[in-house]
Amino acid sequence: MGNFKTLVVGAVWLSLGYSAWAQTSGKDALEPLVVTATRTPVPLSLVLADVTVISREDIERQASGTVVDLLSHVAGFQVARNGGPGADGNVYLRGGEARHIAVLVDGVRVDTQNVSGGASWQMLNLSQIDRIEIVRGPVSALYGSDAMSGVVQIFTKKGKGPARLDLGLSAGERGFLKADAGLSGSAGLFDYAVSASRERSDGFSARINAVPGTRAADRDGYNAEGATVRLGFTPVAAHRIEALASQQHLLSRYDSSVASRDDYGLRDLHDLKLQWTAQWRDNWSSQVTGGRSVDQYRTPLDKDYRTETQVDTASWLNEFKWGAHSVTTLLERRQDTLKNSDVVLSGTAGEGERSDDGVGLGYAWRAHGTAIQLNARSDWDSEFGSHSTGSVAAGQDFADHWNVHASWGTGYRAPTLYQRFSKYGNLALKPESSRNAEVGVRYQNGGVQWGATAYNNWVTDLITGPPGSTRTCVQDPVYCYRNTALAHLKGLSVNGAVPLGPVRLSGSMDFGSYKNALNGTDLQRRARRQASVRMDTDVKDWTLGAQLLAVARRFDKVNNAGALGGYTVLNVDALYRLNAQWRVLARIDNVGDKKYENAQTYGTTPRTAIIGLRWTPEL
Repeated sequence: MGNFKTLVVGAVWLSLGYSAWAQTSGKDALEPLVVTATRTPVPLSLVLADVTVISREDIERQASGTVVDLLSHVAGFQVARNGGPGADGNVYLRGGEARHIAVLVDGVRVDTQNVSGGASWQMLNLSQIDRIEIVRGPVSALYGSDAMSGVVQIFTKKGKGPARLDLGLSAGERGFLKADAGLSGSAGLFDYAVSASRERSDGFSARINAVPGTRAADRDGYNAEGATVRLGFTPVAAHRIEALASQQHLLSRYDSSVASRDDYGLRDLHDLKLQWTAQWRDNWSSQVTGGRSVDQYRTPLDKDYRTETQVDTASWLNEFKWGAHSVTTLLERRQDTLKNSDVVLSGTAGEGERSDDGVGLGYAWRAHGTAIQLNARSDWDSEFGSHSTGSVAAGQDFADHWNVHASWGTGYRAPTLYQRFSKYGNLALKPESSRNAEVGVRYQNGGVQWGATAYNNWVTDLITGPPGSTRTCVQDPVYCYRNTALAHLKGLSVNGAVPLGPVRLSGSMDFGSYKNALNGTDLQRRARRQASVRMDTDVKDWTLGAQLLAVARRFDKVNNAGALGGYTVLNVDALYRLNAQWRVLARIDNVGDKKYENAQTYGTTPRTAIIGLRWTPEL
């Protein structure tokens, strides 16, 4: 606990290195455009939300693993994983469930209707990602179901300019090997970006209480591979057609018991997108998008268990501008299909289906240091009928370099098809809904950035997992999903960044209270305090970095049972630029070889050293 308090003191005035406020060095710097916060490009300083942008440089420093490993250091996020990078896990944002985060890859919704829902985070490979945008808070008024805690949108690499190769090779302890290759550029009316990667590791024993000498005590490694193709066609300056296809495959070993056989699971994720963007007039633009994501999982050793979620989406977005005003309109359709042998009730045995049709309207006004944003959306769910959500936000510059902003919004999430129609389902389940209020302040002057956001989110009809006896269970009267009456998620997030001579310091601190409001107990695996500090410095051709993460005590089970001790982990990295085309990256995770758990009886990554080489020539 002493280490945590020390880190908290150091993090109060700092910000996580990925913080949105660290992306610019003053009002005169070229600001990044953020798409996710409004579904249209908006300069970062005008966004009325708690936003983080993660750059490609930040992603490369991670060196290995998945988006889960990256987000574990980002303000507001906490993770709990049953083993190494290939293992299943949960990602919590501001205390919400994993299914309360809308996840998109280049605008394509990625979700599962299996079990408790949410994206398959372990499938989101870092190699093909160019940047990540994160918006915290309920934004269902923009994205419909799922977005109760926020949105994470992943953007893959886009081709531009002369043809360029991007080749990387990394190796590390416990048999870690990673190779990735990419080719991108543009030629005439076309642009292209193609990438592929392979990664493997022998891993470590996922179970810390495995019986010695049994298969459960062996290492639980993984093999991952993926490829992405993104093609663009711009026949005239005002119109662009884009197509994207990606495929990810993962074989991950795990232990279902402390003395089990060598269990393993196979997972595949496929994404397809076709999009047409048009600028009809100076003040009118539109975007038509169609997408599909397919998430498949099977365990050949467990009676060849299989489950598949297919999400089909189509949307038509328009933006109209005049002066300081802008209006957006949205028509959107989503259809989810679940194939799972546990599904026993729906149109077809072993298969469930749901559709949602949404219409949205947004208004924004930005002038003279004042910004206002209003959004409203109505969704018609094929099971639950009409559901309306809305949000209102306002911001005001004051004094020099200061801004204050406040917002209120509602959100909802429909139960997964598994929660409704499987043998563990509950026909009486209702959609979860939320109402959130937050206020924030930020300061930015040159290289100094500081921000704080306080939020208060009430989640009604939170769905909790079995067991839970109810007369409306589909088949099993005891092991059954149910709605709890109320959850209360509130907290304060502080972030900042400051240059101290040649050293760049950044960090974040989160104080949270994530409780079942019926009995006052903590929700599972959510820490009440978390802090992160990062330091970077340049020494000639070197960039040296260190990052410290401290997480307080959590509870693995309901009613504050199964305490998980707090922990502090140090990671260090070094980047050496041989020349404009060649660079070497070295990284050591968990320098102190800290033994800790973020899920009871499951181990976490021990000290791991990785070294890599990257070559980016222009052809």
